[in-house]
Amino acid sequence: MTALRVAAITDVGRVRSENQDCVLLDGWVSARDTRRNGDVRLLPDDPAYVVAVCDGLGGHAGGSVASRLAAMTLALRPWPSAGCDAITERVIEAARNIQQVSDAVRDLKGLGSTVAGIAVTATEFSVFSVGDSSVFRAADGSVGELTVPDRRPDPHRPDASVLTQSLSVFTSTPDPAVQTFPVLRPVRLLACSDGLTDVVDAERLRSALGGPIGRPGGVESAARALVAAALEQGAPDNVSVIVLDLIPSDEHPVRKP
Repeated sequence: MTALRVAAITDVGRVRSENQDCVLLDGWVSARDTRRNGDVRLLPDDPAYVVAVCDGLGGHAGGSVASRLAAMTLALRPWPSAGCDAITERVIEAARNIQQVSDAVRDLKGLGSTVAGIAVTATEFSVFSVGDSSVFRAADGSVGELTVPDRRPDPHRPDASVLTQSLSVFTSTPDPAVQTFPVLRPVRLLACSDGLTDVVDAERLRSALGGPIGRPGGVESAARALVAAALEQGAPDNVSVIVLDLIPSDEHPVRKP
């Protein structure tokens, strides 16, 4: 069995007028700036519990539509497992749904979204991503990125980069990067949009994500600290974070978010 503590925040930031990010906690999908948290206990026969951050592509028509379509597709239940095949199939389905809307609605041509997520069962967890949203793991006082951004240098701007794939835009069939790990000891994970990682450095991430894993209120404090750090740096983009503690234990309460 695995116990989860989870907290999610999505914020429009200091500059943008619209929040084109969207966060998913299992079957719940955000519709605007919001905060949500809760505790969950996963038993061996339970389907996978899925969280994700979807970032509608800035500058593309209907970015908020794309991110919510992606999140709503990923939210469909049940997820039979946290395995690579199940994740890949659902991510490709999300891209197809976005493409269908883009093709059908003239004003929504060019829809696109990135995604970074975590699927958890009682015995394992998988991280997955398409685009430049990210998943990090905090352990033993350090923080490491588990995903690799789909970016390459922009040939026209030496100080910038461009996406190499996303959901719908650039490629009709995305190839999500998926890694699976056993749940052997307590671990803290962070899924976030690039509105966080573009302005908050590794040391600030480590500081915000520090502290005992599984402590009541710990994931909420970490999520608030991360968003506050982005806002302090001017938050030119929307900022979304999901902090998730996984604890192999029989001693945690059940409270669905």
